[in-house]
Amino acid sequence: MAIGIGGMLLVVTRDANPVNAYGAGIVVLLLFGSFGALTFRSVWKGRHTVVSVDAAGVWLSDANGQNVIPWQALAGVSLWSSPMGRGGMIHSLELCPEGAIDRDDPVLRRLIRDEEPLRPGLPRLRYRVPLTFGTHHEVVAAVRRFAPRLWSGESERPPGHIGRPDTEGLRRRAGGRAR
Repeated sequence: MAIGIGGMLLVVTRDANPVNAYGAGIVVLLLFGSFGALTFRSVWKGRHTVVSVDAAGVWLSDANGQNVIPWQALAGVSLWSSPMGRGGMIHSLELCPEGAIDRDDPVLRRLIRDEEPLRPGLPRLRYRVPLTFGTHHEVVAAVRRFAPRLWSGESERPPGHIGRPDTEGLRRRAGGRAR
């Protein structure tokens, strides 16, 4: 922000029409400020999210509560990765359930995705658990330790694979409103 303000002041002092420079500077600052506010909001909302893996299954905890996806309820687990920014990677744990998914669960509903199955025989609906930076190695090791029969491997996906939750069923049941 300081560099942007300094650049704007530099342009204003050299420009013959300072009104145009001020207007352009304000627009640029508003765009950067909005992007920063949105980024801050998403990080702030996820600050209490915790993923744990143990012999019972994958535990998920956030501001709405805590829930577990037991190993017995899963048909497959894999790790997806996609490029993000300057050489960085974003990772997600893909959990394919054996049976139906509870789309109304306050903790799990934001993790539901409807996409092509990981492999033939697995369902389209699954849970996609985004992993924080640097934790994917530990999570994969824990999954392979506690549920080796479910492990389907790792796969690289195109940028933006995290996507948005599948809220269609929730919208129908909630009368058009889903969060």
